Amino acid sequence: MKKRIDKMFCQNKSLISLTTLFSLSATAFTPLVISLTIRPVLAQSLGVSTSFPVPQSVKSGTKVQINSTTSMGNINQALAKRFKAKFPGTDVKIAYDGTDTSLKALPNGKIDLAAIGRSLTEAEKARGLVSTPIARNKIAVIVGKDNPYKNSLTSEQVAKIFQGEINNWSQVGGSPQPIRLIDRPENSELRQALQNYPVFKKASFKTGANTVKLPADNTEAVIKELGTNGIGYAIADQVINNPNVQIVSLHKVFPTDPRYPFSQPLGYVYQKSNPSPAAKAFLGYATAPENQRIIEEARAGNATLAKPIVPKAVPEPIATPPAKIAFVPMAVRESQREFPFWLLLVPLLGVLGGLLWWLLNRRTPTSVSARVAAPEPVRTPEGRIILTPRNCRDVYAYWEVPNEVKLDLRRQGGRYLKVRVYDVTDIDMARQPPHSMKEFDCHEQAQDIHIPIAVDNRDYAAELGYFTNSDRWLKIARSAPVRVPACQLVGVTPVTATAGSLESNHPASIEGESRVILVPRNSKNAYVYWEVPEAHKAQLQHQGGRKLALRVYDTTGIDLQGQPARIFRQFECDQSTPDLHITIVQSDRDYVAELGYLTNDGRWLKLAHSAPVKVTYAMSVTKTSILQFG
Repeated sequence: MKKRIDKMFCQNKSLISLTTLFSLSATAFTPLVISLTIRPVLAQSLGVSTSFPVPQSVKSGTKVQINSTTSMGNINQALAKRFKAKFPGTDVKIAYDGTDTSLKALPNGKIDLAAIGRSLTEAEKARGLVSTPIARNKIAVIVGKDNPYKNSLTSEQVAKIFQGEINNWSQVGGSPQPIRLIDRPENSELRQALQNYPVFKKASFKTGANTVKLPADNTEAVIKELGTNGIGYAIADQVINNPNVQIVSLHKVFPTDPRYPFSQPLGYVYQKSNPSPAAKAFLGYATAPENQRIIEEARAGNATLAKPIVPKAVPEPIATPPAKIAFVPMAVRESQREFPFWLLLVPLLGVLGGLLWWLLNRRTPTSVSARVAAPEPVRTPEGRIILTPRNCRDVYAYWEVPNEVKLDLRRQGGRYLKVRVYDVTDIDMARQPPHSMKEFDCHEQAQDIHIPIAVDNRDYAAELGYFTNSDRWLKIARSAPVRVPACQLVGVTPVTATAGSLESNHPASIEGESRVILVPRNSKNAYVYWEVPEAHKAQLQHQGGRKLALRVYDTTGIDLQGQPARIFRQFECDQSTPDLHITIVQSDRDYVAELGYLTNDGRWLKLAHSAPVKVTYAMSVTKTSILQFG
């Protein structure tokens, strides 16, 4: 028995060693891939850097002095913490006096490194300063949430807007209204990062008469000034998912796409002629492939912070003293004189039981190829996506995903947010593959997308998720299947109604007619979308309609076939905007949204109304809740 156990232990030890070897290989390989994908991007607009080897040891007592911009705050703290842990007895001191002050202190030997958030100027390079790139913040071009501009711009158009050559939205395919450029102060690192791009160097980097110059380099101030015709720029991570901002696509891509043209370089600067041993050691460690993921996570977190956050000290684990085993003698009856030999089997049974438990619960080592190729385990996060047919040729997908879920998936390698639409006619996707699948690009700020449907009269389901650089699919949520109706053309007969009444004889929503869709987002908010042919609008305007408005009726306990809904709230609408986000005053009630025109004499001319929808108190963006309204 002993020989058999020893043999099994040796075999297992070999397998564990082999598994550990490939685990370490896979761990070392992942940052290398990240490094290869990041480095070409980092090369933009940065000076040539001299690489330093990763130090195997650093002399105890070494102190690294860094002066920094706040843009590098979290990266500094993350790297400093790991550096001190890896090389005991070392220390990293960090001050935050800004880029310009840091660069002035560097040649004087007061500091070892300057952590900056822009490229070096030619004059700074001439003084012998060299930059080592660490990361980049994407710079997003932004407009206000109510700005009607939905097209894509080019880098050249952005530069001309800055320089005042383009000063009206109609010049770039928008509505005829003046453009207001919301610009940052001259010492803004984001502004200086843009200034180094060739497209801005074709002419002097100056703003035109259409510019609102802000006194402080503050993204919140930029957003506040945007209004309906302003344009500005910000770190992408600061404005993605901000409901008050729309990110403008450049060359038809968004900041989550590597092709988005503008970004802010982040890096460390040292004195080329005589870098200190402390600078060499820290730079060698900071640029090691194993730290690339740590840097990226710190960068994403720092992008939303006004000042660096000093990480809390992690308490040392409390040593648990070994348990004391008390041997309690068994009471032996006076009549029992012989030794109970069956007690000798107890230790053997314990060994066999423990061995059996270990065999049943141990993880079976996988093959080398399977270990390297297996994807990381992905937690299916909570969120929801709703798919609603607009007509027989289009569907509308709307989703809600908590920010922490997106950050979690980006840490797992998610790079490109997409919506998949599956044809699930007469199948169960839990057991069968879909008939077909199409993918549509999204961007981080978006919460909805309009999707064309090639084949009508079939069932479809939408799924939201991320693609990684290695083409893994990280699923967020999937909608319930919905039926896209068969195409048929039906005429539209406008219906008029008196103020405060709701008629229910409007035909069902089909292609070619006016329609309104009401979608609850949670217990306090809803989204309303409408489609109205221009001919239908013109007909009601001819009847005296002057102001487009949306009415939301409380229809709880009312049969719309025979009773009017008299409690309603009214929202003014823009003629050029096909949707509206509204607040819900009271949950656990039924609501109907109705779009129409108000006349000068107070009449209400109805265009269309939605199906009744119940807004429940339990609705939450953190729960998967699929609602469909036809």
